[in-house]
Amino acid sequence: MSIQRFERLGDRLSHVLVYNGIVYLTGQVADDCTQDTAGQTLQVLERIEMLLAKGGSDKSKILFAQIFLKELNDFAQMNRVWEEWINQDALPARATFGGILGDGVRVEIIVQAAVA
Repeated sequence: MSIQRFERLGDRLSHVLVYNGIVYLTGQVADDCTQDTAGQTLQVLERIEMLLAKGGSDKSKILFAQIFLKELNDFAQMNRVWEEWINQDALPARATFGGILGDGVRVEIIVQAAVA
């Protein structure tokens, strides 16, 4: 069984890896970190959709999401955007954590999804 890698970032990582019917995405952050948590979450989710497509999947096939917030007080902002974006008939398992994120980054999301 071969491993497929897409969206390579130099010599460090591949943003998308497909193995054994599962698409693994690296942690995704917003390109525009001047946005609030809701704005950054929307940017991240749009990027996740694009990366999942490269791996042969889509948001309805997400199995598990890990969400990191700079401030847990921003949970409601992030969650509102997530609920509008995610397919309500295909809700994944999910965990949300508070943590130290890069400069200006308010949210980072990691997902694993089944190949469509």
